Amino acid sequence: MRAFNIAIVAAGIVLSAGQAFAQGVVAPAAGCTATPAQIEANKKVAMAFFAPNADRLTLADPTYKQHNPAFLKGGKEAGLSDYEYFKSRFGGPRQGGPGGGAGRGQPPPAATGPQPPAGNPLEIVMAECDLVTIIHRNNRQDPTAAAGTFYEVFTFDTFRVRNGKLVEHWDGAVINPPAAAGGAPGAGRGAQ
Repeated sequence: MRAFNIAIVAAGIVLSAGQAFAQGVVAPAAGCTATPAQIEANKKVAMAFFAPNADRLTLADPTYKQHNPAFLKGGKEAGLSDYEYFKSRFGGPRQGGPGGGAGRGQPPPAATGPQPPAGNPLEIVMAECDLVTIIHRNNRQDPTAAAGTFYEVFTFDTFRVRNGKLVEHWDGAVINPPAAAGGAPGAGRGAQ
């Protein structure tokens, strides 16, 4: 069953990654000659982004390029480059749960009601040359069911790593509509 779930996740990532890929071709650097040790080092840099208390600013290169449309919009509205906006969002230790959402530079919302089971921010980590993709396993409230009814969801982040630094990022985020009265989850992660 686990192999079936992973196959479904992989298919979903391929389909949802189409949006990220449409923003620019995601391929390993031309003529990549990375050794297995270099590929493992690239994986460690990308995984460090999700470590508790990570100093994310030391992980990013000043040439950092973002492909998340919500972050691109936020940077444009703030008049900041991708790197400067990265610094404004990730200037402190990592907070929050696995993967993304509220933990991405924002404190998690106050816990009310049943809480989902813990996920795994590093469910699957794969690398090819200078690209590292991390698949996150999370549990979310089923909006069509009673409180405390959770379902498993998978999201991804792909980083380009060069010289031990994050230089580019893709994920399946979308620009969400404004929150309805009464509050809704934070913008940027879409239907992931």
